[in-house]
Amino acid sequence: MTATTAKPKHTSRERRIIERPRLIKMLDECDARVILLLAPAGYGKTTLARQWAKTLNSVIWLSLTPAHRDVARFAEDVSAEVDRLGGEAAQFIGQYLRASNNPQRVAREVAVNLAQRLKAINVQWIVMDNYQELAGCPEIEEMVSALQELLQTRFLVASRLRPAWATTRRVMYSEVAELGRDDFAMTPEESRQILGGRRNLTQLVYQAKGWPAVIGLAARVPSQEVPKGSLPASLYQYLADELFQLASRTLQGDLITLALLADLSGPLMEAHFGSRANDVIEEARDLGFVTNDEIPELHPLLKEFLLTKLLDEPDAERRVREAVVANLNGESWEVALELVLRFELLDMVESTVEKSFKPLVRSGRLGTLSTFAKRVSSAPTFPPAVVDVVEAEVAQRDGQLQLAFELIARVRPRLMLDHPLRSRAEAIAGQSALMLANFEDAELAFENARTHSTDEHDDIEALYGLALSKVFGERPGASEAVQALFDRRHRSPTDLVRFATAELSRRRYGEGLKEPVRLEEPALALRHVQDPRARTALTYTAASVLAQRADYAEAKNWLSLFFDDADAYGLEFTRPYGVWTSAQISIGLRKFADAERSLQIVEDIAARTHDTHHQSNSNVLRARLLLQNGKPQEALNLMRTIPDGPLLPSWRGELFGTRALVLALLGQIEAAVDACAEAEAISGSPEVHFFSAAVCAINGFRSKQSMAAELVLLADEIGIWDPLVTVLRASPDLAFAASEDERARPLLEDLYRRTNDLALARRAGIRTRATRRPDQLLTPREMDVLELLAQGYRNREVANALYISESTTKVHIRHLFEKLGVRTRAEAIARHGIFKASS
Repeated sequence: MTATTAKPKHTSRERRIIERPRLIKMLDECDARVILLLAPAGYGKTTLARQWAKTLNSVIWLSLTPAHRDVARFAEDVSAEVDRLGGEAAQFIGQYLRASNNPQRVAREVAVNLAQRLKAINVQWIVMDNYQELAGCPEIEEMVSALQELLQTRFLVASRLRPAWATTRRVMYSEVAELGRDDFAMTPEESRQILGGRRNLTQLVYQAKGWPAVIGLAARVPSQEVPKGSLPASLYQYLADELFQLASRTLQGDLITLALLADLSGPLMEAHFGSRANDVIEEARDLGFVTNDEIPELHPLLKEFLLTKLLDEPDAERRVREAVVANLNGESWEVALELVLRFELLDMVESTVEKSFKPLVRSGRLGTLSTFAKRVSSAPTFPPAVVDVVEAEVAQRDGQLQLAFELIARVRPRLMLDHPLRSRAEAIAGQSALMLANFEDAELAFENARTHSTDEHDDIEALYGLALSKVFGERPGASEAVQALFDRRHRSPTDLVRFATAELSRRRYGEGLKEPVRLEEPALALRHVQDPRARTALTYTAASVLAQRADYAEAKNWLSLFFDDADAYGLEFTRPYGVWTSAQISIGLRKFADAERSLQIVEDIAARTHDTHHQSNSNVLRARLLLQNGKPQEALNLMRTIPDGPLLPSWRGELFGTRALVLALLGQIEAAVDACAEAEAISGSPEVHFFSAAVCAINGFRSKQSMAAELVLLADEIGIWDPLVTVLRASPDLAFAASEDERARPLLEDLYRRTNDLALARRAGIRTRATRRPDQLLTPREMDVLELLAQGYRNREVANALYISESTTKVHIRHLFEKLGVRTRAEAIARHGIFKASS
C-alpha cells in the first residue's frame, strides 16, 4: 500500500485503555517490598503500573531514560518528586552535586542523602518505569540498591531486563516478587475482549501469543486479514505499518519527527510545530501512536518502528540533523548527543558538545558527557578537540591533574581562539596547574581563560583562579587581581564570598594581618551562596587566618561552619585541612590532647593516600607541639627532611622556618640561620619573616643581647601571633625577658588571656584569667573542692567531706586558684557561680 499526499484523513477511533483486573488483583495481593514487572516491550508494564499507582498514596514516579544513567540527572528527578510531595530535597541535592568533583563517583553517598529526604516525607512507594534503560550502569544500580537498603519504602519496578539487584536469593526469600512475561501475556478470553468479533479472531489470537502490543494494534487496524504463519514480532511490524499507512503523508512525516524529539510536551513541540503542536499530538493519539492523556508519549516499540521508517525517507539525514538542533535548542542535551551517536553524525560532534558542555558540567551531569566522550573516543585516531576537553574536565575532577594538563596542552593547537570552549579548556589547565603548585603555568592559563571567556561565568571563574594563583604563588600582581574581585563583589553572594576568600589569603601571605579582619558582610552572604565549595573556601580561610592571629575562639566558630558543610556535602578532600587547623587551634588553646587526636587523623589520611603535603603540614604542627612540651630533639627528628612534592611557597617556607626555630632552640644557631635563608629564598610571607626574627631573638638572648621584646612587637606589627605562642612556650626565659619590656607587656597580657597561658603570665607577674569553664580546666577532685568552697566550707570541713588531709586540701585549692587565674576564694566562687548560671 503506497501513501500519497491525497490520502483522506483517517477516521478518529475511540481511545481505549486496556484494563487488566487479573494483574491488578495480583499486585493488590503482593506484600513483597519490591515488585518487579519483568517482560519484553509491549506487554503493558507501564500501563499497569500507571493504573495501579493511582490507587496508592505518597507515590514517587520515575520514567527512566538513558539520561538517567547520569547520577546527577537521576538524583535531580528524585529530588523534584520529593519536593512535589511537599518535601525539601532539590536545593540540598543540587548543592551536593555541585560540591562533588564528579557525582558519578559518589553514587552511594548521593543515594544516602536522597534516602534521608525520602524518609522525612514518609514516601510509601517509588515506581520506576523503563528500568532497562539503566542496565549496565553500576552507579545507578548502586543507588537503587542503597535506597532499597536504607528505606522501608516499597518499590514497583517495570523493566525489560532483570536488574542486577534482583538476585535469585532475594526472590527466594520473598524480598522481591516478580510478575513475568507469562503473567502479562493476554489469555484468549482477554484477547477476545479487546479484538471483538473479528473474522480472523482465532488465527490472530494464536499468532499474537498473548502479546498485548500486537493485540492492541490489531484492535486499531480495520483490516480483517493478517499474514498467516507470522511470528509475533513480524506481525507487530505488519500491523504497525498498516496503522502508519492510515495516516496522511503529512501526519506520517510528523510521526517520524515525534520519534526524534526528547518529549512531546511543552516548548520542544511548540518550537518545532508552532501552532500545529496540539493538533499533531491529537492526530497521533487518535491513530494510536501516542499514549497517555496526562503526558503524551510514543510507545517505545512504535518509536523504534518510526525510526526504522525514517531510514526509508530520502531526506532522513537532514531531518535527524534538524532534530539534533531542535533538541539542543530545547536543552534536551542527552537526546541530542544520543542522536549524533545513533546516526553516526560525527561531523556534528563538535557543535553538539560545544552547546551542551557548559550546562551539563555546571549542573553536575558529568556522567553524560563522559559516556559520550568514551563512545566517540573508541576510534583509532585522536578524537575531536572538544572530546579531549571533556576528558580533561573528567580527569581534573578525578584528581588526575597532570593528565588533565597534558590533554589541554594537546588540544590547544586544535581549538580556535574564538572557540566557545577555549576559555573552559584554559581554566581546566589553570586549575590543574594551581593544584600541582605550578603557579607560572596556572597564571598563564587563567589569563588566557579570561581573554577567551564568552560569558560572565567563565570570566569570573578565570579571574578567581588568576587571583588565587598570584596570591598562593606569591607572584606579582596579586593585589591587582584581588582588586578586580573587589570591584565585582556585589554582583552576587558568591562573588562577595570569593573576594573575601582571596583577600584574606592575600593579607596572610602578603602584607600581614595587623588590620582587623572584617568578616561581617561575607558572613551574612554565606546563607545565600548555593555552592558549598565557595562556602567552605571562605570558612576554612577565615578559621586559618584567625588562628594565625591567635583569635582561637573565633577561629573555632568559623571552623565549625566549615565542618558543617564538609560533613553535609561529602567534601572529604577538604577535611584534612580542617582537621589540621583544628589541631593548630587546640595547640593555641593548650588543649594538647585534642591536638594530638587531630594530628593523628591527618597523619592517618596522609599515610593512606600517600599525600606528602598533608604529612608535611602535620610534621610542622607536631614539631611545634613537641617544642611546647620541652622535647626539641624529637621535634628536630621530624624536621630533618623536607619533601619534594608540590607545596605552596609559604608552606615550604614554613617547613624550613619551623626547622630553623627548632635548631635555634637547640643552640645550633649556624644551621638555624641557614634554614632561615632557605625559607626566605622560597617565600616572603610574614610568617617566614617572623621565624627569621625568632632565630635572631633566641640567638641574641643566648648572647645576652635581648631582642625578646622586639619579637613580640613584630608579631603585633604583622598580626601573626600563633608562631610567637610556640616560641614563648618553648623558651619561658625568653618569654620572661619579653614581659619585662613595658612595650611588650600589655601585648603579652592580651595574648596570654587568649591562649590560657596562666603559668607564663604568673611568672611574668601578669594577672590574667582563664577563658575556659572551670570543668574544662579542673580535675574531678578539684571540681569537688570548688563545689564545697562555693557552699561556704572551710579547709578542715572540705577535708572531712572528701576524706582527705587538710594539707592535701590546701594543695587542691592552690592548684585550682592557679588554673582559674584567681587569687582569693571569693574570686574562685564567683567563677563557679558564672559557670553554674551559664550551665
